[in-house]
Amino acid sequence: MPALPIAPRVQRIRWLALGDTLTIGMGLGYLAHQYREALVANSVAIGLGAVAAAGAGLLLRASVRVLRRAGLRIDAILTDELDDRPSPRPR
Repeated sequence: MPALPIAPRVQRIRWLALGDTLTIGMGLGYLAHQYREALVANSVAIGLGAVAAAGAGLLLRASVRVLRRAGLRIDAILTDELDDRPSPRPR
C-alpha cells in the first residue's frame, strides 16, 4: 500500500521545525564550547533548571489541552442552545 502524500504546507512546517532544531542545537553547542568551565562548575544548577523547564513545558501543554477541550465544550453547548432558539423572522 503506498504512503499517503503529505500536504505541501505540512511538509514545509516539518522542514522549518527541523531547521529550527538544527539552529538551536548548533547555538547550544557553541555556547557549551565557549562556557565549558562554567557548565562543569554549575552542572547541578543547570540540571535542575532543565528539569524545571521541562516541567513548565509539560504544564503549559496540559493547560492548553484543558483550555482547548473546555472551549470545544462551550462551543457545543452554545451551538445546541442557539439551534433551539426560534427564528427572528416571522412566519
